[in-house]
Amino acid sequence: MNFLIAGVIAPIAYFLIRYIVKSFVMSLIASAKKNSNVKNMVQCEKCKMFLDEDELFEKNGKLLCRKTECNK
Repeated sequence: MNFLIAGVIAPIAYFLIRYIVKSFVMSLIASAKKNSNVKNMVQCEKCKMFLDEDELFEKNGKLLCRKTECNK
């Protein structure tokens, strides 16, 4: 009987509790990201500077910043 509890039921309970806690934590992280004011940062493909994605524009299929060196 002890083998049944220790060998079968305990691992099943462990993985069920682990799954429940993991899904709860992942939902908390997702809701925190959704409610935050953090903007998505993207790298300019020419000068390699990270900027807000609203500050970049696409030219010839590349994301570039508005610096004169990058616009040439």
